[in-house]
Amino acid sequence: MRIGYTRVSTDKQTLFQSEEALRQAGCDQIFSDFAVSATAKKRPGLIEARGALKSGDTFVVLSIDRAFRSTIEGLTVLDELHKQGITFHSIWQNIDTTTPEGRKWFTYAVADAEYEKAVISRRTKLAMQAAKERGVKFGRKSVMTPAKQRRASKLLTEGCSGCEIAKKLDISRSTMFRYAREAELLAS
Repeated sequence: MRIGYTRVSTDKQTLFQSEEALRQAGCDQIFSDFAVSATAKKRPGLIEARGALKSGDTFVVLSIDRAFRSTIEGLTVLDELHKQGITFHSIWQNIDTTTPEGRKWFTYAVADAEYEKAVISRRTKLAMQAAKERGVKFGRKSVMTPAKQRRASKLLTEGCSGCEIAKKLDISRSTMFRYAREAELLAS
């Protein structure tokens, strides 16, 4: 049997094209992980795919980087598969590990995938740092809008408690107290 596996990292991606490519490659069963990062420790689809493999089967992926987080993981899994009598095939890299050449190219491809992931991570961190230096804020917008901040300040000066203000502004108490501390409106 040919057992296929695919993964997409975000919920903005779809599995349709990769599952179709695996079907076209003759996969009898296809397992997938949706919105699961390559670095996630738990990838249920991959676990199911590996559990379905038996001696004589071929484990098929669209691309090596869809299945393995690191060079070590890829080499370890390949070794385990071969010990179980299971071969590996990557469609995009056209790698079939039934030959010594295929195993060699697998090693190069899985190392390239890890390198590419590291380079992307470095670029992302540098871009985020540059954006922070330009004053770009990351994360969820605060529920304490400028209007709510003005109203909270007014209510505090009128003697309302933080809990009363939180209720009136429909915000959590912790948000109210965090705002008051940051604005130095509460006595320490």
